[in-house]
Amino acid sequence: MPITLRQLQAFQSIADTGSFTLAAERLGLTQSAVSMQIRQLEVEIGMVLFERSGRATELSEFGRQIRNTVSRMLVDLQNLTDGAADLRALRRGHLRIAVPQILACSWLPGVLSRYRKAYPDVELSVMDTTGDRVVEAVAMNDAEIGLGPERILPSGVTGDYFWRSAMQVVLPLGQPPGPEEPLTWGRLGAERWIRYSDEFSLHLDRTVFRDPVRATAGAISVRGLTTALALVGAGQGLTIAPSYAAIFSDIFGVMFRDLPGPTEKRVYNIYARTGQDLSPAALAFRTMAMAARPTADQLLVRRSGA
Repeated sequence: MPITLRQLQAFQSIADTGSFTLAAERLGLTQSAVSMQIRQLEVEIGMVLFERSGRATELSEFGRQIRNTVSRMLVDLQNLTDGAADLRALRRGHLRIAVPQILACSWLPGVLSRYRKAYPDVELSVMDTTGDRVVEAVAMNDAEIGLGPERILPSGVTGDYFWRSAMQVVLPLGQPPGPEEPLTWGRLGAERWIRYSDEFSLHLDRTVFRDPVRATAGAISVRGLTTALALVGAGQGLTIAPSYAAIFSDIFGVMFRDLPGPTEKRVYNIYARTGQDLSPAALAFRTMAMAARPTADQLLVRRSGA
């Protein structure tokens, strides 16, 4: 029979009080129950722990040797229990999330503001990255939760629907075509394109561009959407971006226009490891994020506390 926590607690209480009776009162047990715990412990380790003489109870030589060890074990176990309780109550913990940079600048601050108010003692680590990198971050355990555009899932990662964002074409201000000029794929197909996502570029080639070969002619490839927007503003080409990125139009000197034809929307998912329970900190964030997901395509930067 393995040594139990109750046996160690009984040993510690008797060693502290020098009495089976007082130990039983401390533990809320009967004296016979405490005596049984000690007998079982002595049988398990094959050593006598207490020497009884009349009403006096003293530790045996072996009992004195292990007293400090048992005390440390009980403290460690209590610390473990207290730590788990703190984590469940979110009085401590570490939230690690991966989010595309533009979404991290627009939607995330408002959510994290509310999260910090609710759980001020949880440590936060935000990986503001590219849309292509979010799923990889979760797969490599660099982040416990990822929130980003739909991607092909590697083994070990699951994704749940989060929201959809309309895709729009991004053009430089003050250059043709102007805001009143109609957009056609024939017109857009003659432009240089700036690409910022490998998988999204393939998606555009399959679903949007009528002439993929022409669409890649003279194309510029970058890794981040902010860089793509800056290049558009500098007159280096056009790009297609989620409509919520329009909050940066003034910064980069660009304008967002609807694509010709039916509205193209991009699915965003919330990602986690398959078969791995989320930590209390991550579970609380997921619940809060799902409740606060955008209800419109255009997002506004929210001030802290809004």
